Amino acid sequence: MRRAGYGAALAMTPYCVLKIVWTIGGGPLRAINAVTVVMSGLAILLGLALAQPWGLRVPAWLMLLPAWIGMGFLVPMLPLIPALALVGGDTGDSAGEVRMAAWEVGLLSVSFAGFALGVAIAAPAYAARRWPLGAEVPGLPGVRVTLARLAAALCVALGLPSLCWAAGATAGLNPATLGNRDAQWHLLTVNNGVWALIAAASVWTLTRHTGRLPLLAAWLAAGFLFAWGSWKAVLSFAVTPEFPPPEQPWVLAAQNHFGAVAGLLILVVVLLTVADEAGQRELPGGRQRSRAGA
Repeated sequence: MRRAGYGAALAMTPYCVLKIVWTIGGGPLRAINAVTVVMSGLAILLGLALAQPWGLRVPAWLMLLPAWIGMGFLVPMLPLIPALALVGGDTGDSAGEVRMAAWEVGLLSVSFAGFALGVAIAAPAYAARRWPLGAEVPGLPGVRVTLARLAAALCVALGLPSLCWAAGATAGLNPATLGNRDAQWHLLTVNNGVWALIAAASVWTLTRHTGRLPLLAAWLAAGFLFAWGSWKAVLSFAVTPEFPPPEQPWVLAAQNHFGAVAGLLILVVVLLTVADEAGQRELPGGRQRSRAGA
């Protein structure tokens, strides 16, 4: 499992180097490229921390935050990377302003795919070593149930329209830009809808039990919603797309901002669930508490 962490760090290195070259070269996207240099550098450090023993001694929040955002950006996109490469989609960094050479698209696709695959294997193994989890939750505080229900409702409201648009619906889309619904747009829209519904189902499941599968699904889906929602919201202010998207501007703004909010809500539910489980496992002083007496 540690080799997967090394592999993730190695895979992200070409992306980091290429972004450094682009940043030095200047251009209208220099600031955004500089931000992605920092992000890719953190991704490399994350892979190394997942692989090496010193990663277990890193403060929890320093591991959780980059792991959450990094996995949210890339792991849910892993199945789409080869499909997007086939249909000629770009990485999304340029918002249609800069056309990349075929070798650059291929290099970035391999880098993303390698990092996502490595983290998808290494991060759950790391979490299992550092934060072992239990099974059933005997009782949940009302605030967590309320947050989970609110997050689930937001995710359903985000996911269903995306799937409808991908199937051909036009409500909420801009009639003047319907022609921009290309293959890349359909793939990304379906992916957005699927992961929003995965988020809704997983966070709802966490109100009943804390199995590793719903926790991992909630963690990934929350990271996806927050990372991409926040990134697209910032990008929409920084860059004017050459080809306006099919969605109405207010629809895109609502999707991005409410997606980021839903991701944060689910993250809170996940952390409260893990903290509650840890509290039920161990009393102060290190003595174990039985489930029957909880």
